Amino acid sequence: MTSTQTVLSVYDFMIIGIIVLLFAGASYVKGPDVKVQLLVLQVRELQKKLDALLKHQGIEMPMPPPSGLSPEVELLASDPETKIAAIKLYRKENRGVGLREAKEKIEAFYKGRQ
Repeated sequence: MTSTQTVLSVYDFMIIGIIVLLFAGASYVKGPDVKVQLLVLQVRELQKKLDALLKHQGIEMPMPPPSGLSPEVELLASDPETKIAAIKLYRKENRGVGLREAKEKIEAFYKGRQ
């Protein structure tokens, strides 16, 4: 009896990898949904209008304790289910920050809010 062995070359593995990336990675390549971007712009406009109304009426909102996080990161960091998204956004906003430092910052903020 003779056994036949099939050996895949490097090019075969490259082709398989490209196919996997095309099918599995297509959702990661696509940018944020247009509707989400529109909602973000509308919320920002509403925040500006509210700030103008408060200023016109002479009302000052108390400042929250400084956390060093943007409001978007604080919102994500306040929910344990969106902690990873908060870390990603914090690192995106603060280029050069390592994963460990970002994780510690988000976790410290979450623990301080409880």
